Order: sequence, then C-alpha cells, then structure tokens
Amino acid sequence: MGRLLAEVATRLQKKTHLHLMMIGWERRIGIVTEDTKTRWHLTFSKGGAFCGAWSEEQSVDLIVQGDEREMQMLFGGDELVYTLAKEQVRIVGPLRDQLKLDAILRLTCK
Repeated sequence: MGRLLAEVATRLQKKTHLHLMMIGWERRIGIVTEDTKTRWHLTFSKGGAFCGAWSEEQSVDLIVQGDEREMQMLFGGDELVYTLAKEQVRIVGPLRDQLKLDAILRLTCK
C-alpha cells in the first residue's frame, strides 16, 4: 500500500497543472485498510503530496476506509476502476475535502 501511495504522490508531481489546485489545501488523508489492519496517510502540503504510516497521535482531516483490494483499486490510477472502487469505500470528513480528493485522484489517473 505504501508503494502505491508513493506512486500517487509521484503522479501528482508530474501533473504540474494540479499544483495550483492543491496550493492552500493543507490536508492529511487517513487511509485504513480494514482487512489487513494497516493505516497510512496521504498528506497534501505546499502544492505537493507525500505518504507514510499513520500513527495514533497524528490527526487527519479525512478518513478513507475499505479493504486493501478496494484501496488498490482506488489509488491504482485507472479511472474506470477508480469509479467502481469509490462506491465501495467509506469516506468520512467534510464534503468539500471529499470532493477535492475525488477531483485530484481522478485527474491523476493514467
């Protein structure tokens, strides 16, 4: 999962037109895979993104929950698979942040 999130961050860096969309959006997205009990975060800061393991003491603005297979589909970079996976995961947090994350992930599809 960490490798996949690192690929998302790399794709974001390559799409320079998205930097303007992300400037000022300082958010940490918590990602919980329920079947493997792993926790990751995808942090958007200063027009870029990075990922890492999510510890209990770190606060998050948005939580994405689902099975690891669903998370791989969500962050894999295929737009059709993304659409299917988005219906299967649970996203908790402010609607504005949910919509922004959705737009960013759709625009980073291969």
